[in-house]
Amino acid sequence: MIVNFTIARRLTILLAGLLLFSGTLRAAVILSDNFSYPNGSLITNSTFFWKAHSGTTGQTQVVSGRVQLSQNQSEDVAAGLTNAPYHSDALYASFTINFSVLPSGAGNYFAHFKDGGSANFRAKVFATTSGAAPGFFRVGVANVANTPLVIAADLALGGDYTLVLRYAAATPATTLWINPASEDSLTDRADATDSATALGISTFALRQSNSGGGMGVLTLDDLIVATSFAEARTPAANLPPVIVEPPQDQAIAEGSTAIFTVTATGIPPLSYQWNFNGDALPGETATRLVLGRVIPAQAGDYTVTVTNVHGATSSAPATLTVTPRPVAGFSLVTYNTHGALVEDWSTNSPQVQAIGRQLQYLQPDIVTFQEIPFTNTWQMPGLVAAYLPGYELATNSGTDGFIRSVIASRFPITRSTKWLDGVSLVNFGYNGTFTRDLFEAQIAVPGFPQPLHVFTTHLKAGQGTDDSARRAAEANAISNFFVNGFLTTNYLRPYLLTGDLNEDPARPPASQPLTVQRLTSVPTGLHLTTPINPFTGEDLTFSIRAANLTRRYDYILPCGLLFSNAADAQVFRSDVLTKPAPPALVDDSATASDHLPVMMVFNNPYDKPFRLLSAVLADDAFTLTWESVPGQPYLVEVSSNLSAWTVAASNLTATGAQYSFSTNLGSQPQFFRVYRVP
Repeated sequence: MIVNFTIARRLTILLAGLLLFSGTLRAAVILSDNFSYPNGSLITNSTFFWKAHSGTTGQTQVVSGRVQLSQNQSEDVAAGLTNAPYHSDALYASFTINFSVLPSGAGNYFAHFKDGGSANFRAKVFATTSGAAPGFFRVGVANVANTPLVIAADLALGGDYTLVLRYAAATPATTLWINPASEDSLTDRADATDSATALGISTFALRQSNSGGGMGVLTLDDLIVATSFAEARTPAANLPPVIVEPPQDQAIAEGSTAIFTVTATGIPPLSYQWNFNGDALPGETATRLVLGRVIPAQAGDYTVTVTNVHGATSSAPATLTVTPRPVAGFSLVTYNTHGALVEDWSTNSPQVQAIGRQLQYLQPDIVTFQEIPFTNTWQMPGLVAAYLPGYELATNSGTDGFIRSVIASRFPITRSTKWLDGVSLVNFGYNGTFTRDLFEAQIAVPGFPQPLHVFTTHLKAGQGTDDSARRAAEANAISNFFVNGFLTTNYLRPYLLTGDLNEDPARPPASQPLTVQRLTSVPTGLHLTTPINPFTGEDLTFSIRAANLTRRYDYILPCGLLFSNAADAQVFRSDVLTKPAPPALVDDSATASDHLPVMMVFNNPYDKPFRLLSAVLADDAFTLTWESVPGQPYLVEVSSNLSAWTVAASNLTATGAQYSFSTNLGSQPQFFRVYRVP
């Protein structure tokens, strides 16, 4: 007898995207700012166009449409140059200064070009009283040294002076002029004489001294940085917008979110229009373009055109490459967001923005949130729309009146239920009630023949004298729920438990009641996993806002089926990323919460080839046995001629690692084949 055994599998073809690279496109004007911001912090009011690079005492201020620099403060700021870095170009900077307080001592520098780091400066512009008549000051320049070549022209307090700076990056060599008529001007000019090594220039910086010799107090206005003298001397009021940070190429998986951003300066108001392959995208007129749940058809070139009353500037194309998403499983992040008593949970909140940026960076398919503020749960759709567009949301969890759990999913949420909400814990060893609840979302993961059950909880924290006893009882109640409730009818389905368990089994205090051990006892089917941060090697998740992490409180506990198909895991920390990819920022973790997010990736346990183990004929009884996955449905077909096939048995759901099918053959030769469903 011949048994024909065919494995039916989905064939996934990955299409490699072709990424085209073009040379750097140089713009004549690479930075322009007339500082027309409200009074206050330059960094904040410029919407972080200017960024601090050193100094912590006294923020750089905007006063009456000019930036004020003071020898009594220390925050130094820098703005990026379009298409940086510049290694061989001649760069020009023009700006207007007005001093209200004379420099002190030997003076100091207040402006310079800079690389992308924090300590490499070139073309330093100084203010000093050395050689000047009483009550006057002078300006000078150095390539890199702190001893400038000074222009022998006395400048008065309260007067506007236009300085033009030229830096030849390849030489390097620096020239400074006061009110020059042309680049050939030899009057009121200084050429730096100190030597310096070549350096790639990425930013222009403004400095406040606050130590040693001071550069006085001044305002600076109408800054233009360009690659030609003429462009640097063009009045800023007549310039079209300058794109300082253009959108960048991206390569993402199908179904992920692509975010393009642009930073531009110029005479306001500025308007924006995003384009795809040369065609305008209707309604996309913000500084950020968000494409949610991207499909391969959206791959291509994206540009943005920025317009003001003086003209329009278009960015170089940013190429989006989309890799078709295989049905490979799912990724999950669990996150205690520290939302207790938080009043603003909108996307205007820096905390919510930091949470959102991290989720955009990690791109999880499923997120379990703990400690969402109860009174502001209604704002969660805003977070999802901004940072997880297209995701579904389940918010009907229990609460203690202050916080609750929420689950978001890229895949359909077919049901969400709160369990153990306020139930008595008397039978579980504590005279009280469950603090919050055990929250469940049933999720339809593509390629899974069984629904995925995601549970999350936030057990009682150690804040009171009997909290450890209550936490132990809550763990007992959850374990009882799994063993005597959920698993009695769903034991073949994939499931996992996440959450803030408020205990660390590796660092137990005397009062710790072994909560995690209770939840991962054999009857629950849950397994302890230990994700670590790939940079530090630590499993600790609390508290990123303290001097050192000291505890592990946040867990993902998968069932055996998922545990054996775990593909990757990590504790995520933005602060250890040297240069986090956009949109993440280095300080996002500490801004977002005192807990760190934990992420795991699981392969699809059902999407695997399987083998025939045996084919046994005993009298007329024929038995086929093959490898199987618990919960996986199978289909057996039969044929007498290998041409016409009929169903011999359907909905054969495996309960273990192998499955057997038996039938009565009769006298006719028959052929069999087995399919995995779907």
